[in-house]
Amino acid sequence: MKQQVTGHKEAGNALWFILLAVALLGALTAAISRSSDTAEQSGDIERYRIDASNLMRHTASVEAAVNNMLLRGTSENQISFDNAFVSGATYVNPNCSTSDCLVYDGAGGGVNYKTISSTILDAASSSEDTFTEWEYSGANDVDGVNTTAPDLIMYLSYVEQGLCRQINRLLKIPEISGDVPEDSNGFEADTPFIGSFASSATIDSMDGREVGCFNDSSGGGRNYTYYQVLIKR
Repeated sequence: MKQQVTGHKEAGNALWFILLAVALLGALTAAISRSSDTAEQSGDIERYRIDASNLMRHTASVEAAVNNMLLRGTSENQISFDNAFVSGATYVNPNCSTSDCLVYDGAGGGVNYKTISSTILDAASSSEDTFTEWEYSGANDVDGVNTTAPDLIMYLSYVEQGLCRQINRLLKIPEISGDVPEDSNGFEADTPFIGSFASSATIDSMDGREVGCFNDSSGGGRNYTYYQVLIKR
């Protein structure tokens, strides 16, 4: 009888140790998974921060170049963004007859065109004509920036949501309803700047922000769009 009791105790102890080992293994697996997720999120945030800084540094250099050109006597209607990276004559400005008014020329703005990698954009929009291209518009007014006249802006559409959010965090632009500010009334993206301004649309929810990222959620919109005001009007 005593031996049988001892056997039951040993079996019970063994079962307890097995259950404990299973529980510890489960806890360890969960901890490793959480650690992996945290590391992955940290890696994404750091990548977005680097990409955001690179974009803002470039557009700030274009803004400075445009304003230097204005100081040298080039008029806002002569500014030309014609470049070799966009096919056709999309940005050929008929008011620009010398290289002095070319932003992407040594005699003008002296800016090197920054090519965009598709890795920072939303792959779902890769079939769009302007995917990976910088665009320039004189048909949008940014609320609260100088007057209600349309401003000269450069912008990049179809950016990743995470990158858009990180841009705004670096600029201390608050989110609205858990996401970046939204423009649902229609951002004018079909009129490239070639020397004339047209008061066609307003970038909503970005009051007073000369640079930032918003969600163009209007029909046929450009989704998450990063922009920089080059000339406040």
